[in-house]
Amino acid sequence: MPLTNNEVIYRGSIMRNTEQAIGMVIYTGEECKIRMNANKNPRIKSPALQARVNRVVMLIVLLVVVLAVACTVAYIYWSDDVEQNSWYLDKANVSYGPIFTSFLIMFNTMIPISLYVSMEIVKVAQMLMLNADIDMYDPESDTPIEARTSTINEELGQVSYIFSDKTGTLTNNSMRFRKMSVAGTAWYHDFDLREEEAREGGREKLIHKKRSFKGKKSMTRKSNVSEARSHLARPSSTSVADKTRKPGRPVLDYRTADMVKYIQRKPYTLFARKAKMFILAIALCHTCIPESDELGNTSFQAASPDELALVMAAQELGYLVTDRQPNTLTVRTYPNGPDGPASEETYEILDVIEFSSARKRMSVVVRMPDQRICLFCKGADSILMQLLKRAALAQEKAVEIERRASKRKAAEASEIIRRNSEYQARNSGVRTSLSRPSMTHRRSSVSGRHMSTLRESIDVWLRDRETDGGILNRGNDAEYYSPRPSAQIGRPSTTMSDSGSSVNDDEEEEDLVEEALVVNEEAVFERCFQHLNDFATEGLRTLLYGHRFLDEASYNTWKAAYREACTSLDDRQEKIEKVGEQLEQQLELTGATAIEDKLQKGVPEAIDKLRRANIKLWMLTGDKRETAINVGHSCRLVKDYSTLVILDQETGEVERSIVKFTSDLTQGTVAHSVVVVDGQTLSMIEADETLRARFFKLAILVDSVICCRASPKQKAFLVHSIRKQVKDSITLAIGDGANDIAMIQEAHVGIGITGKEGLQAARISDYSIAQFRFLLKLLLVHGRWNYMRACKYTLGTFWKEMLFYLTQALYQRWNGYTGTSLYEPWSLSMFNTLFTSLAVIFLGIFTKDLAASTLLAVPELYTKGQQHGGFNIKLYLGWTFMATCEAMIVYFTMFGLWANVMFTHTGSDIFSSGLLTYTACVIIINTKLQALEVHNKTYLSLAVFIISVGGWFVWDMILSRQYNFGSGDGIYHVPGNFIFQSGHDLAFWVILLLTVVAVIVFEVTVSAVRANLFPTDVDIFQEYEQDLEIRKRFEEAAASELQQGWDHGSKKSSLELAREAEMEAREKQVQELLSRPRVMTKTGSGPMGTETEVELAGYSSSADHVADRSNPMTEDEVMNTPRRSVEIHELFTKGFGAIRKGQL
Repeated sequence: MPLTNNEVIYRGSIMRNTEQAIGMVIYTGEECKIRMNANKNPRIKSPALQARVNRVVMLIVLLVVVLAVACTVAYIYWSDDVEQNSWYLDKANVSYGPIFTSFLIMFNTMIPISLYVSMEIVKVAQMLMLNADIDMYDPESDTPIEARTSTINEELGQVSYIFSDKTGTLTNNSMRFRKMSVAGTAWYHDFDLREEEAREGGREKLIHKKRSFKGKKSMTRKSNVSEARSHLARPSSTSVADKTRKPGRPVLDYRTADMVKYIQRKPYTLFARKAKMFILAIALCHTCIPESDELGNTSFQAASPDELALVMAAQELGYLVTDRQPNTLTVRTYPNGPDGPASEETYEILDVIEFSSARKRMSVVVRMPDQRICLFCKGADSILMQLLKRAALAQEKAVEIERRASKRKAAEASEIIRRNSEYQARNSGVRTSLSRPSMTHRRSSVSGRHMSTLRESIDVWLRDRETDGGILNRGNDAEYYSPRPSAQIGRPSTTMSDSGSSVNDDEEEEDLVEEALVVNEEAVFERCFQHLNDFATEGLRTLLYGHRFLDEASYNTWKAAYREACTSLDDRQEKIEKVGEQLEQQLELTGATAIEDKLQKGVPEAIDKLRRANIKLWMLTGDKRETAINVGHSCRLVKDYSTLVILDQETGEVERSIVKFTSDLTQGTVAHSVVVVDGQTLSMIEADETLRARFFKLAILVDSVICCRASPKQKAFLVHSIRKQVKDSITLAIGDGANDIAMIQEAHVGIGITGKEGLQAARISDYSIAQFRFLLKLLLVHGRWNYMRACKYTLGTFWKEMLFYLTQALYQRWNGYTGTSLYEPWSLSMFNTLFTSLAVIFLGIFTKDLAASTLLAVPELYTKGQQHGGFNIKLYLGWTFMATCEAMIVYFTMFGLWANVMFTHTGSDIFSSGLLTYTACVIIINTKLQALEVHNKTYLSLAVFIISVGGWFVWDMILSRQYNFGSGDGIYHVPGNFIFQSGHDLAFWVILLLTVVAVIVFEVTVSAVRANLFPTDVDIFQEYEQDLEIRKRFEEAAASELQQGWDHGSKKSSLELAREAEMEAREKQVQELLSRPRVMTKTGSGPMGTETEVELAGYSSSADHVADRSNPMTEDEVMNTPRRSVEIHELFTKGFGAIRKGQL
């Protein structure tokens, strides 16, 4: 007996209805697929930034050697000029070896060894803050983000390529019946979405609104089904829901629930008969087995999730399969609705022609309860349209629709190319990392009119990217979708009930289905194939259904041939397929279905923002090609106007296709490109070195790559190849299963999804998250923050070391280049440990150059990390230049005003000069790193400054006791100590103040000149954040990623803060009113028919107060003005403040 997949039982499988079985254990231990596909030697990951830092450290080592050599040479000249001619230095000269060594020892502290130690502290703190982010917590699975390493935090901000698994990572690993087309009308199936809404309890919560171009409108968010409630713009527009459809595509308004009601109300119309036949075909054409539990609930065992989705949809549409025997199938229907009596019918299953990859269809032959024999067939539309009775008409309509679709895609592609050309022309010669909105009025001091224009410009700029640029005006593209007016379905706009069903009046119910369209076969064909095209464009898995009634004689003749083919010993499968083709012909068009491979929440939006961040996404999956392409469409990896290049070794034109398309890409004639390659073709490419080089050249140029039928080793091979081909790129791999472990280990950053396939990938990964959408905040916010923090920390460390120790080098001119230190030795050893460590460490932990909402609203800002904009040799040299200039300012100010001036009563000496220079350096370093370099200043920055600078003065006081004989504890007497001498000299403090102010003014001046003449993207968006309206707009664009933190965290959005401020103002108004004396007014008719008033507490009448209002009142008079009941009633009706009735 041959060993095939039919004889293999995989681990975790359950055998039913079998008393005993004889088997053999295979694929165990190291021979199991998981171990054989595993990476046997996983590499040790280290950040790319560390390599750059190491190169700079080597440069500093070289600088130390150069300084030591230069000072040694200077000592030689000084010795010849001075030492040899000074009698008091006779025989005091030192050999050159000790001098050189002393300089090496002095300057070696410029090499920031503390950089590596403190960096670990910074990264651990970053990891802890990452784990505490509530926005990346999944409440459904109770799973927070978990960082398993702190080594590569900064690489999260430099990712250029993402390699993602499909099932369980992008998708939910569940199929849902979403749409159907029958008799020329498309219907939207949202039963599961309504159930989700019911489970959520219809909760509403206020979120940031998505503004239109002008005007403001509040918006509330319900569950997913509410997003799908929009009006029908064009009949063939049949997107899944607002969250998964392409931008610019309206949502289908016809719902299957309305169709079922129509069928029940008018069961004998032509449309009702066709619709019932179609639903019956769905209920019968499958191999699912129903199972009932003790409560009577029916579940199904299916060979594929597609079949399960179809049979479940038939159940929701009123055709429930209750029993299946070897030759019969029982269907329960509800002709009068779910509350009416049920009817059961038994259908005899005569034959099943099973699905195969070659046939791309399956068929069942059933005997109906009225004894008629009917063939139901379902399969790929490209195959089934050839089997229809009117195959020529079907082919004609399919070609016509494809031509219109191609024309539409060409128009969209041309528009994209035109826009890209405009951007390139606009930004030629300018920094192109971010195509910003108009920068004409970028400063915060612009007039109100210009600021309003700027806000509108930013709003348009954001909306243009959020909707993919608004490629075409969908209201004017009828020529690409619906060329025939006769094929249009005119339906008035509908309102929705709380349950989500349509609420139509009698006239609208009559117009729900256009019965005249049902008899127009040409229009039905055109509409059906248009729907199929739209379904496929939206990433849905489509099937076409056909049926045919057979006479008894024809069936018996075919049955004999089929029985013979089934019992054949040679070429059985080929003969069965050949005989099946004899029956599967002359079919009537029954309808079409569309199944959604349900995406995880927020996946399309996340992919759009990652694309805007210049991150290329590759989808690597083990599924078949059609499934992968469909998911690519639904998650917006493949766009409507994308050019798909399918590389298939069976066509024998792989190399020619690669060369041709590479040429097209280099010429700039392709708007958006996606390469699709399967595992077998990839194996062929891997074996040929020339073909491999050409393939990866193409893969680097295209926007996305989809690899289907890929093995774990092939996934790791692709990741490894991109790491080697694109030297400066940072790769990220994300998956949820054991077959993703190899690529997760191979990538620079490995992300595991804690999904349905277990925790193998999550446990081996560097970071684990519960949802793919959490990648947005992980990369765009935390990744960029951590990268910028690491860069600022590194630059700050280099800068402070250079600033402090260059003063030592400058001092050597005045001590004869003898290697004498300017600073007291104990203080020198504590410089990095006590007085400047907190400044750089807290800079590396807490600094945020831009708000999270800005980074999520404008993903283009992420490119700074990809381009190494936070740390490079240019920036290092710039910071070194500043440190050199500032060291010269500090030293020569001290030397000119203190060391060489004799007007101080304490006199100047080396100790006091070093004390003054040291103090100035500590204050300058802490001021720059905690005030000038920190954009988000908090009380924590002030605390660090006070601790560091205050700690230095406390240290001076302690040191002064050690260097003073008068204290009784002194080691020896130092004339210029802080407490007893230098600290009492006014000149010391004046010169210290002048030195610090001079350096700070120099820093601020250079920064201001740079920001005004050469502003970076960060400079400009920091200016934008100062405007409340622009900041709110950024928060609106980032609300989906930050809303959970606003709802449950401690941080509030600008909109919420503004509301609270408004409520506080209203509350204050109420308090002021309540503090005023109370007067009750009662309007009525007195004895003479006039109005009377009732006064309380002896106050004057209300009329007197009204008369007094003609004159302006002081604040005290207003406070003493009695309040009237009408004023309190007005507060109640307008809802001002939190009014407490007990105070009224």
